[in-house]
Amino acid sequence: MIMKIDGTSISPIGSVQAATKVSQINKNNNISDQDKLAVSENAQVFQKLVQKVKDLPEVREDKVKEISDLISRGEFSLDADSIAASMLSQEKIGG
Repeated sequence: MIMKIDGTSISPIGSVQAATKVSQINKNNNISDQDKLAVSENAQVFQKLVQKVKDLPEVREDKVKEISDLISRGEFSLDADSIAASMLSQEKIGG
């Protein structure tokens, strides 16, 4: 005797189980009046500052143009002592 089973007569058990899980999750997701999220004022200010920094351009075109103009006119000069002092003070702060 040969028995043939085709997929049309068998109920898809996986989908029934998935639907049951979804309904259980929905029942558990009822948020009570006590469940609230409070973000501190400092966190809100921090988030606004982070967004402002993200909005700044990576290259300050106005400064680049100003220095390029000074260089092209031969008027740009560097103070090596000042740069060295600044670098050393940054090293003390960072290390």
